[in-house]
Amino acid sequence: MAALMRERALLVRNVLAWRDVRLFVALFCAAQLLDGLTTYVGLASHHFQEENPLVGGLLDSHPLLAVGLKAGVAVTVVIALLAVRLRWRLRLTVIALFTAVSLVAPLANLVSLSRIA
Repeated sequence: MAALMRERALLVRNVLAWRDVRLFVALFCAAQLLDGLTTYVGLASHHFQEENPLVGGLLDSHPLLAVGLKAGVAVTVVIALLAVRLRWRLRLTVIALFTAVSLVAPLANLVSLSRIA
């Protein structure tokens, strides 16, 4: 088991050596942070409420835990995407798709916030 973990860690390290992979990982993480920030601003304005029932209650009772959960899920997704054995172009395509999809929520949040301003 430890050997498998070392092998996966080495694979992640080798994949992160590619500049384009690092760029998409950074964009994915930035989109996740932007989603968190725009969600916080929207909820703080009291014009919106969280639509995800699992996170909504957690945001109300333990906001820092909700942020930690969001960050943990993002890190897990990145590690899983990088640790899976895929060809370089396929891996880059998958990471690019995850990045594009992760931009939908913050952009939707920004559009909603611009309507109340």
